[in-house]
Amino acid sequence: MNNMLAIVDATFKNNLDTLTLHRMPGALPFCGKFRLIDFTLSNIRNSDITNVAIFPYGNYRSLQDHVGRGKRWDLDRRRDGLFILPPKNLYILPGNMITFQRMYEHIEFFKRSRQEYAVFTAPNIVWNIDFNDVLYEHIEAGADITEVMYQNIRNRTFIISKKLLLEYILSYDSLEYKTMLDLVQKAPNLNVYIYKHQDYTRTITDTFNYLKSNLDMLRFDIGKNIFRSDRPIFSKDKTAPPAKYLSNAKMNNSMVSSGSIIDGTVIDSIIGRDVVIKKGAVIKNSYVLSGSYIEEDANIEYAILDKQTVVKKDTVISGTLHNPYISQKEQLVTNTDCQRILFIAAESYPFIKTGGLADVIGSLSRNLVRLGQEISVIIPLYKKIKDSFGESLTRGSSRQVVYDEEVYHIRIFSYTYKKVKHYFIESHDFFDFENVYGYENDVDRFAFFSKAAVEFMDDLEPFDLIHINDWHTGLVPILLDNSPHKGIKTLLTLHNIAYQGIGSSDIIDKLGIKDFALRDDKTNCLEIGINTATKLSTVSPTYKEELKYEYYGKNLTYSLLNRERDFYGILNGVSTSFNPETDKLVYCNYNAENRDCKTKNKQYLQELMGLKQDPDIFVIGMVTRIVEQKGFDLIIHSFDEIFSNYDIQFVLLGTGDKKYEAELQKLEDKYPDKIKLNLGYDATVPNYIYAGADAFLMPSRFEPCGLGQMIALRYGTLPIVRDTGGLADTVEKYDSLTRKGNGFKFFNYDSNELRNTILEAYYIYKNDPDSWNILMKRAMKSDNSLKRSARKYIELYRAITEK
Repeated sequence: MNNMLAIVDATFKNNLDTLTLHRMPGALPFCGKFRLIDFTLSNIRNSDITNVAIFPYGNYRSLQDHVGRGKRWDLDRRRDGLFILPPKNLYILPGNMITFQRMYEHIEFFKRSRQEYAVFTAPNIVWNIDFNDVLYEHIEAGADITEVMYQNIRNRTFIISKKLLLEYILSYDSLEYKTMLDLVQKAPNLNVYIYKHQDYTRTITDTFNYLKSNLDMLRFDIGKNIFRSDRPIFSKDKTAPPAKYLSNAKMNNSMVSSGSIIDGTVIDSIIGRDVVIKKGAVIKNSYVLSGSYIEEDANIEYAILDKQTVVKKDTVISGTLHNPYISQKEQLVTNTDCQRILFIAAESYPFIKTGGLADVIGSLSRNLVRLGQEISVIIPLYKKIKDSFGESLTRGSSRQVVYDEEVYHIRIFSYTYKKVKHYFIESHDFFDFENVYGYENDVDRFAFFSKAAVEFMDDLEPFDLIHINDWHTGLVPILLDNSPHKGIKTLLTLHNIAYQGIGSSDIIDKLGIKDFALRDDKTNCLEIGINTATKLSTVSPTYKEELKYEYYGKNLTYSLLNRERDFYGILNGVSTSFNPETDKLVYCNYNAENRDCKTKNKQYLQELMGLKQDPDIFVIGMVTRIVEQKGFDLIIHSFDEIFSNYDIQFVLLGTGDKKYEAELQKLEDKYPDKIKLNLGYDATVPNYIYAGADAFLMPSRFEPCGLGQMIALRYGTLPIVRDTGGLADTVEKYDSLTRKGNGFKFFNYDSNELRNTILEAYYIYKNDPDSWNILMKRAMKSDNSLKRSARKYIELYRAITEK
C-alpha cells in the first residue's frame, strides 16, 4: 500500500484563450484520444496512489464528466478513491495555486486520510513520472518539502508530510504563507529539496505549449518516454470504427484517431475522432479536434480547431507555432478577411478623453484598420469636441428622434482620423455641456444617444457587427431588436463593472420599447447589455475570471455566470508610441540592449523632483488617480515603516481623493528627502517617471486591465503590483530560484504583503544587480502590443459573425 495521498491542484489561471471557455485546462483533449488530466491520474495510478482529491474552480463539469468516479485509473474504491472538492466559499478568489485556506474548506478529507505523505501536482502536465522515486529522495534528504522541477522550470508539484501540511492548513488564517510555493520561496528554517525530473515534461499554460506538446508526440524519441508500456497512460474508453483513408489521402508523420475520414493531405498534425477532411484540403502542423469538418481545398497551418469546427471550401488559415490560429467550438470558418465593424461608445481619443475607455476605442479602432478591417465609430458631439475640432468636422444628415414622447432634432457630423470614420451625434439638449459625465440625467443622456445611434444606422451601409462599450451603450441590443436592424450581432465590452448606469424604471418606456421586463424597479443599463448582447468581453482574462466572484462582480455576478460561455477576456494593449528609444519627452533615449541612459533619466528625475541625485538609491514611481481602488490604504499603512528604515525614494504624479492626498502630504512632510508628490496630474507627461524610476507601483484593489504597468515594462521600470486583473496577466512574478519573471507581485490585499514585496524588489536591486538587469531586459521585451490585442478581437468578431 502506497503511503501518499494526491492533491490535484486545478485552481490555477491560464492563457489558453477560448479553448478553456467551456472546459477546465485539465479537460482539454490531447493527442487525439486523451485529456490532459489523464497524464496526472495515470502517474498517480502507476505510483500506486489510491486516495486522490481534485480541487477545481470555475466550470469543471467537463472534467467531472471525463473522470467520473475514477474507474479507468482504479480509483473507484470503497476506501480512499477519487474526490472532486469544489470551492465552498465563492468570496475566496482563485489564485495561481491552491491555498491553505482553500484546503481548509475540506479539512475532513485530510484528517480522515490514512497516508503519511501528500503529493501536490497539476492536471495540465504532460509527463510520465513515478512519484515513489520522488518520495524516496524526499525521505533520504530528510526534507520538509520536496519540489519537482524540470530544466529549472517549476511544475507546481511538491511532496510534504501530511502532519506538517495539516499544521499549515489549520493555521491558515494566521499564517504569512498562503501556498506551497510561498513556503518553498519564503519560509525560513524549512529544509527544501529539489527533485530534478530528467524526462520530457511540458506544463500546458498557453496555446503555444498546448500545440507544441501535441506536435512533440509525433517525435519517436519523445513519444516513447511518455507512452511507456511499464507505466501506461490510461483514458476513458470510447468506441468508434477505425479511421478511413480514401483515394486522395496523403499522410506524413501524423496521428489520426478512430472514426475519421481522410481524403486530403495531413502533414505533421494530430487529427481527433470523427474528423472529415475532404479532397484537396491540406493540414500542416495543426491539431484538429473531434467532429470537425474540413471542406475541399481548405489550407490550414499552425492551427488548433476546437470540436465540431467547420472550415469552408478554399479557406486559408495561417497561424504560427507561438501564436496559432484558434477556432471556437462549432465555429464556421470562412475566408472573410475584411469585416465592417461599428463601435458605439461614449468616448474616443483624440476627440474626447476622460479615462482609459477613450484610449481603448481610439487605439483599437486604428489597429483594426491596419489589420484590414473597416471600422467606424459613433460618439456624442460634446462641447469640448466642437471647441477643438469643430472647423474640421463635416456636416451630414439631420434626423428627428423621439424620446419620452418628445421630438428632438439631431445632426450628424463626421471626420476620418487615421482611416477610421468617426461619426458625431449632435444634440444641444443632451450633450452641449461643459463636462462629459457628472449630471443627474446621465442615464437619460446615454439612453437617448443609444437610440439616436441605432436610428442613424439607417443612413449607413450594413455592418457585420456592432461593438458596444460599457453601460453608456448597454441598451443598444434591445434598441436593435426593436429596429429594422434586428438580427445584427453585438459585442459588449465591460471596461469597468463598477459603473453600471442605473436609472429610473421608466427609461425603457421613454425609449418607446414595449414588453420589456425589468428585474427590479431600476433600469440597470449594463445589466441589460450583459443579458441581451450576442457576446461579452472584458479587458483582461484574469478580470473576466474575477467577475465570477461577488467581490468583483458585485450585483452582476449572477448575470455574468449565466453568460459564462459567451464571455471572453482580451487583454488591452499599449501603443508603440511609448518607446524609450524614440520618446522625445525623456531626458536620454535607450533600448533593451543599451540601457546606460536609464541611469541618466533617473538622475534627471531626482533633480526634477528635488531629491538627492544618487544612482544607487532605489526609486519607486507611481502615476495614477489617487482613489481607494488604486491601493492607497495599503500605501499609507506601509510607507511609514519602509521610509523610516530604508534608503528608498518615492515619486508620485496624480490627483484625486482629497482624503488620500492629505495623508500622502503628511508622509511627504515627514520624509521630505525621500517622498515627492506632484498632485497636478497631467496624463500627457508622466514619461519622466516611467523612464527615471527603478520600479513602478500599482497595488490596486482591483484593476480591470491597467496601462501603467505595461508602459513601465516598456521602459524597463519593474512593476510592483497586486496580483489582480490585467496586472496579473502582464506581470510575471520574479522567482529567485529560476530567475524568471518581469516584475514583483503579491496576492492578498494586505499592507504587510505590499511592504514585503517592495522590500523584496529593494533587496534584489541593491544586492543582485545581475538579476535586476536580466529582469529589466526581459521587461522591455514583453509583448503587450495593441496589434496583438486587435488580432484577438478580429478572431472574436469572426467567431461571432460566422456562427
